[in-house]
Amino acid sequence: MVAQREKTVSYRRAEWFDGAVGQDIEKCLRQALKILKTIDQRTISRGGQNVRVAKADDARGGGLFLHLTTETPGEAASVVPKAPPGADAIDLTTEQPPPDAEWLDGDAFLYVNQDHVCLCTTLIRDRAVSNFIRELFAKAKLPPGYKNFDLMKVADISKLKMLHKQGVKELEIRGVLYQATALYEKRRARTSGALGAVGRHLKVVLDKPHDVTPDSLRVVLTVKVDRRFSKSLSIGEKRVEELAADILQHPDADDDYVIVTKTGQKISPHEIFMRSTILVEADGKTVNRAKTWRELQSFYKQLEQAGVFEQ
Repeated sequence: MVAQREKTVSYRRAEWFDGAVGQDIEKCLRQALKILKTIDQRTISRGGQNVRVAKADDARGGGLFLHLTTETPGEAASVVPKAPPGADAIDLTTEQPPPDAEWLDGDAFLYVNQDHVCLCTTLIRDRAVSNFIRELFAKAKLPPGYKNFDLMKVADISKLKMLHKQGVKELEIRGVLYQATALYEKRRARTSGALGAVGRHLKVVLDKPHDVTPDSLRVVLTVKVDRRFSKSLSIGEKRVEELAADILQHPDADDDYVIVTKTGQKISPHEIFMRSTILVEADGKTVNRAKTWRELQSFYKQLEQAGVFEQ
């Protein structure tokens, strides 16, 4: 049986600024790849490390697949010898790469559709991916405006719209106990009422006075649908979603929250974290390229159906 690895896929959106060219990132990449036709031309050397487009391919149904790899030319790999029976210590050895190859440092799989970028990386930071794309555009001698972009996390789409489209799996409310209880009468959001109730109960248990005291506690209140009661499931889901919507519409400066939708996406006060976990067949130190590409495109379609790309 082929071993599988758990990987995280995430979503970024190309945001253009400072007189950008009005193209989307997919079109820009296609232009660069049309100019830079060979692997050598698609390689960027920086700080003794090579980053290259190992393969690019059109995705069925639209979009562009990319596989980026990194390696350090001539760098040897550390090897752990097998310990003989009874040994109490071993010494590491080094192994040089084959004459016609290099050891893989890390890689990144991308699915790009217009300005939407889905990523799955191994030992490569997201920032390194965007830097490589900018340097690739420069090497292809695209107009200067093509570098004026960044791959941003999603923060500007309608959180409430996304919440209603995807539904709510669970709701986590975080707050400082004495702030929640002391300000209870001044705040009418349901979140402060929930935390206030927890605060009063805990202070009774801990034999503490019900007032503002320096012995503050951090409270995390998790609200989920109880699926043991199937007849009231729809009512429970509705109430959890109403509570989540109330939090979005009446945010409180003293409390923090995380809303987890039914598709596993997370909404926080400051941004939306678009990510998912997949299982992919291992391929040496990386994962199967074709399978990972398919998973990235599937992730994109899930976000599209959830209304994430609607303005």
